[in-house]
Amino acid sequence: MSLWDTYKDCVFICRQRLARQLNFAIISAQNPAGELKSSHLNLCLDKRFEGFLQQARLPFRAVTGASADLSFQEKSWIVFCDKAQALQLGHDFQQNAIYWVEQNKLYLVPVLYQHTEEYLGLFDSRVILLAD
Repeated sequence: MSLWDTYKDCVFICRQRLARQLNFAIISAQNPAGELKSSHLNLCLDKRFEGFLQQARLPFRAVTGASADLSFQEKSWIVFCDKAQALQLGHDFQQNAIYWVEQNKLYLVPVLYQHTEEYLGLFDSRVILLAD
C-alpha cells in the first residue's frame, strides 16, 4: 500500500466532538515528507508548530491522526483557518498532505505530493471520541 493510500485509511482521536458546520484543517508537523523521525525529533517539531500557531493567533486544538487499526499514531492539530492558509502551513512544515474538513466532509489534500484532492467521506465517521 502506498503512503497516499495509508493517508486515506485514517481515523482521528479527539477529546471532544466538533460542530458539523465548522471548516478546519488537520495538520501535523511530525515525520516531514513522510519520513519517520525519532520520537524526540517529532516532539520538537510538534512544539515548534504549536508555538507557530500560538504566535500566529490561529485557533487550534490537539488531535491524533491514526491508522484505522491504531498501530500508527501521529500528533496533529485541528487548525481553524482558511484552506489556502492550511496548505501554506502544510508546505512550511514539509507535509505530504493535509486533511481539510468542510461542514463535516473530509478531504485529503496534497501538499508536497502530486496527487489529486480526494473526498474521504464524513469526518464524524472517522472520529474516535475519548471519554474524559
